[in-house]
Amino acid sequence: MKKLNLNPSNIFYGWFIVAAGAITSFLNLGIFMVGIAVFITDIRAELGWSLAAISLGFSLKQLESGIMAPIGGFLIDRVGPRPMAIIGSITMTVGLLLFAGMHSIWMFYLAATIIAIGQGLGALSAYLAAAMRWFKEKRGMASAVLAMGRGWGYVGAVPVTLLLASFGWRTAAIMTAIGFAAISIPLAMVIRNRPESYGLFPDGIRPEADEGNEERSLEKRDEPDGFTVAEAVRSPAFWLLLISNTSYSFTTSIQHVHWIPHLRHTGFSAPAAGTVIAIYGATQVIGRLMSGWVGDKIGRQRLLWVSFSLISVGWVFISFISPETLWVVGGFYLFYGAGQAAHTVAQPAVIADFFGPKRFASIRGVMNPISVLGGVIGPVLTGFMFDSFESYQLIFALLAPVSLVGSISIFLARPPTQQVRGK
Repeated sequence: MKKLNLNPSNIFYGWFIVAAGAITSFLNLGIFMVGIAVFITDIRAELGWSLAAISLGFSLKQLESGIMAPIGGFLIDRVGPRPMAIIGSITMTVGLLLFAGMHSIWMFYLAATIIAIGQGLGALSAYLAAAMRWFKEKRGMASAVLAMGRGWGYVGAVPVTLLLASFGWRTAAIMTAIGFAAISIPLAMVIRNRPESYGLFPDGIRPEADEGNEERSLEKRDEPDGFTVAEAVRSPAFWLLLISNTSYSFTTSIQHVHWIPHLRHTGFSAPAAGTVIAIYGATQVIGRLMSGWVGDKIGRQRLLWVSFSLISVGWVFISFISPETLWVVGGFYLFYGAGQAAHTVAQPAVIADFFGPKRFASIRGVMNPISVLGGVIGPVLTGFMFDSFESYQLIFALLAPVSLVGSISIFLARPPTQQVRGK
């Protein structure tokens, strides 16, 4: 059995994995989901592509990422999360460098595909899979810290906009790619697969400290490895979670691709749009940390159900955002921000709660190709509607009822029982 050299403060090693994942999450969302959208206006101006054509590139990234997710999940569970995180980060770096040098729409689509393959192979999922195994009772808080990193990712759009303003979008993309590789690859070395392999237990409990403690005994806290993929797919809960994931993927992909263009179209400058998103990111950090604590207290499934209802209201606010209606930004932060924070924290934890941690990456990966279809359709549909109406307002308002579909699905879901396993 291997032994880990913990630091002198005796911090549970699982938190180091979570911290590394939070930083990587910050880079992943800040660069490849929000930050890269900063370049859209400048790409249109230089290369003359339509917004629908550019949106298709982002949708291809979503599609390829979804297609690769089952393979990435399988490899994470079999090969291990650390090597997959390293391979994913290298692949994403190559894709961003190709993006910086593109001159044709097909090069753009190829770059988007390579980035998506890196994401699908586990650049981020690897940390989630490891965290679900290193934590049980504190799973919500671990997920919250990881989600905080993604929350800070919205702030990451600010340095990208500054690089864009100072050096142009091509040089900014190259500098961003180099910075991403220099940070993400060393962080991936922190990942370890399971605490038991190192003489540790989930949540950092110690057997000697639990002797005679009925509530905290290892037997009480021990968690079965859980369902296989085939067993999970046969449960109604799997399909209800899948419906909710598809609803969320459809709406959030539109937010990531078209939020900054929407702000700039309504009159915000690039730095001003970056500031709006940076403030949103700060609210996400606080909201996601609070959501982890709330989810562990009231139930992570209940938190997930509430999150969709809040997001639904938030889309109404975002459709009316403009420099002349800044008060609407506050409503967007309050409703959409709180909903997305809660969803980001609760969704992976609910999957682990329902089906167990052993095949978490595989089960989550199987869900992705179907749910990601929403993420593929959403940005392209939005691009076509904008090209037709020169406005985002109608499509954004229609996303409110789409989010309610996710809320209903989570409300109806019930944790799978042993009968589903054929026992």
